[in-house]
Amino acid sequence: MSAAGARTVTSGRGVVSGGGAGSLAGAGARRGAWAVWWLAGAALAVLLRFAPAWWLAAGPAACAFRQATGVECPTCGLTRAFVSLAQGAWRESLALQPWALALALQAVAAWALWAAWLAGGLRARPDRWVPHAVAANLGALLVPWLARWLARI
Repeated sequence: MSAAGARTVTSGRGVVSGGGAGSLAGAGARRGAWAVWWLAGAALAVLLRFAPAWWLAAGPAACAFRQATGVECPTCGLTRAFVSLAQGAWRESLALQPWALALALQAVAAWALWAAWLAGGLRARPDRWVPHAVAANLGALLVPWLARWLARI
């Protein structure tokens, strides 16, 4: 037991603090982080919803891969597809980049899981699933891209 009366338990997953004034400060910090997390998500949603029209314009490619090779990369059209999704243009979004909807749903789910963890509703950090999600998304983006690229040869 520490001087403030807080009990610290060490487990294989790290240090867990319980009771005492120290845990109240930790709970306040988590609530503050939770509020900032929700505000950041809301700000992103508003930004995408009211994105300027030039984000959707099919102007010169900003993709370094496309500029260097003349070939569209696996994520070409993704930014414009996200903006289209946020503005409710589902068909346009699917035409620009079919995987955008799946990525957007994953982003919303990950954002909500992190918010739940910050609020104390989850014991395990949600980032343990990140490597699996990245691998699945890479496969989902690369396989059709390679098939299209090989069909052109």
